[in-house]
Amino acid sequence: MIRAEFMADRSSGAITLKVTGHAMANEKGKDLVCAIASGYVYQAAQAVQFMYEDKELRKKPRLDLASGDAVIVAKPKDDHYVDALHLFFVVQAGFYALANNYPQYVELKPFGAAE
Repeated sequence: MIRAEFMADRSSGAITLKVTGHAMANEKGKDLVCAIASGYVYQAAQAVQFMYEDKELRKKPRLDLASGDAVIVAKPKDDHYVDALHLFFVVQAGFYALANNYPQYVELKPFGAAE
Protein backbone atom coordinates (compact mmCIF):
# COMPACT_ATOMS: atom_id res chain seq x y z
CA MET A 1 0.00 0.00 0.00
CA ILE A 2 1.12 3.54 -0.77
CA ARG A 3 0.92 5.97 2.15
CA ALA A 4 1.13 9.69 1.39
CA GLU A 5 1.40 12.15 4.27
CA PHE A 6 1.36 15.95 4.01
CA MET A 7 2.55 18.15 6.88
CA ALA A 8 2.99 21.88 7.39
CA ASP A 9 4.83 23.28 10.40
CA ARG A 10 4.28 27.02 10.37
CA SER A 11 6.66 27.57 13.31
CA SER A 12 9.64 26.08 11.43
CA GLY A 13 8.28 27.01 8.01
CA ALA A 14 8.67 23.44 6.74
CA ILE A 15 6.22 21.88 4.32
CA THR A 16 6.65 18.13 3.93
CA LEU A 17 5.45 15.32 1.70
CA LYS A 18 6.31 11.78 2.75
CA VAL A 19 5.34 8.82 0.56
CA THR A 20 6.10 5.19 1.38
CA GLY A 21 5.22 1.81 0.00
CA HIS A 22 4.06 0.29 -3.25
CA ALA A 23 0.52 -0.16 -4.55
CA MET A 24 1.09 -3.73 -5.76
CA ALA A 25 -1.97 -3.27 -8.01
CA ASN A 26 -0.15 -5.06 -10.84
CA GLU A 27 3.27 -6.44 -11.66
CA LYS A 28 6.24 -4.08 -11.67
CA GLY A 29 6.20 -1.93 -14.79
CA LYS A 30 2.45 -2.35 -15.28
CA ASP A 31 1.16 -0.87 -12.03
CA LEU A 32 -0.73 2.27 -13.04
CA VAL A 33 -1.56 3.26 -9.45
CA CYS A 34 2.11 3.24 -8.55
CA ALA A 35 3.00 5.09 -11.75
CA ILE A 36 0.49 7.84 -11.01
CA ALA A 37 1.72 8.21 -7.41
CA SER A 38 5.32 8.35 -8.65
CA GLY A 39 4.35 11.05 -11.11
CA TYR A 40 2.87 13.16 -8.31
CA VAL A 41 6.04 12.76 -6.24
CA TYR A 42 8.33 13.73 -9.11
CA GLN A 43 6.07 16.66 -10.00
CA ALA A 44 6.33 17.95 -6.43
CA ALA A 45 10.10 17.45 -6.34
CA GLN A 46 10.62 19.31 -9.62
CA ALA A 47 8.36 22.19 -8.60
CA VAL A 48 10.19 22.53 -5.27
CA GLN A 49 13.52 22.45 -7.12
CA PHE A 50 12.27 25.28 -9.36
CA MET A 51 11.35 27.28 -6.25
CA TYR A 52 14.87 26.75 -4.93
CA GLU A 53 16.45 27.83 -8.21
CA ASP A 54 14.25 30.94 -8.16
CA LYS A 55 15.56 31.70 -4.64
CA GLU A 56 12.10 31.34 -3.08
CA LEU A 57 13.28 28.90 -0.39
CA ARG A 58 15.29 29.65 2.75
CA LYS A 59 17.65 26.77 2.02
CA LYS A 60 18.16 23.82 -0.29
CA PRO A 61 15.14 21.51 -0.13
CA ARG A 62 15.30 17.91 0.99
CA LEU A 63 14.51 15.75 -2.02
CA ASP A 64 14.98 12.11 -1.07
CA LEU A 65 13.50 10.02 -3.86
CA ALA A 66 13.80 6.25 -3.96
CA SER A 67 11.57 3.40 -5.03
CA GLY A 68 8.82 3.11 -2.44
CA ASP A 69 10.23 5.87 -0.26
CA ALA A 70 10.17 9.62 -0.85
CA VAL A 71 10.55 12.66 1.39
CA ILE A 72 10.26 16.21 0.12
CA VAL A 73 10.77 19.11 2.53
CA ALA A 74 10.66 22.76 1.51
CA LYS A 75 11.23 25.77 3.72
CA PRO A 76 9.96 28.70 1.68
CA LYS A 77 10.75 32.30 2.45
CA ASP A 78 7.88 34.08 4.19
CA ASP A 79 6.74 35.87 1.05
CA HIS A 80 6.58 32.53 -0.85
CA TYR A 81 5.02 30.35 1.87
CA VAL A 82 1.52 30.51 0.36
CA ASP A 83 2.89 29.63 -3.10
CA ALA A 84 4.70 26.59 -1.73
CA LEU A 85 1.70 25.49 0.30
CA HIS A 86 -0.47 25.77 -2.82
CA LEU A 87 2.00 23.61 -4.74
CA PHE A 88 1.72 20.88 -2.09
CA PHE A 89 -2.08 21.24 -1.98
CA VAL A 90 -2.25 20.57 -5.73
CA VAL A 91 -0.21 17.39 -5.27
CA GLN A 92 -2.39 16.47 -2.28
CA ALA A 93 -5.48 16.84 -4.50
CA GLY A 94 -3.98 14.30 -6.88
CA PHE A 95 -3.32 11.86 -4.05
CA TYR A 96 -6.85 12.51 -2.74
CA ALA A 97 -8.35 11.44 -6.08
CA LEU A 98 -6.04 8.43 -6.25
CA ALA A 99 -6.89 7.35 -2.70
CA ASN A 100 -10.63 7.73 -3.32
CA ASN A 101 -10.49 5.75 -6.54
CA TYR A 102 -8.12 3.07 -5.24
CA PRO A 103 -8.57 2.93 -1.45
CA GLN A 104 -7.23 -0.61 -1.36
CA TYR A 105 -3.89 0.67 -2.69
CA VAL A 106 -3.51 4.26 -1.44
CA GLU A 107 -3.84 5.84 2.00
CA LEU A 108 -3.74 9.62 2.40
CA LYS A 109 -3.00 11.71 5.49
CA PRO A 110 -3.80 15.24 4.33
CA PHE A 111 -2.59 18.46 5.88
CA GLY A 112 -3.96 18.78 9.41
CA ALA A 113 -4.57 15.05 9.92
CA ALA A 114 -1.13 14.26 11.30
CA GLU A 115 -0.33 17.54 13.03
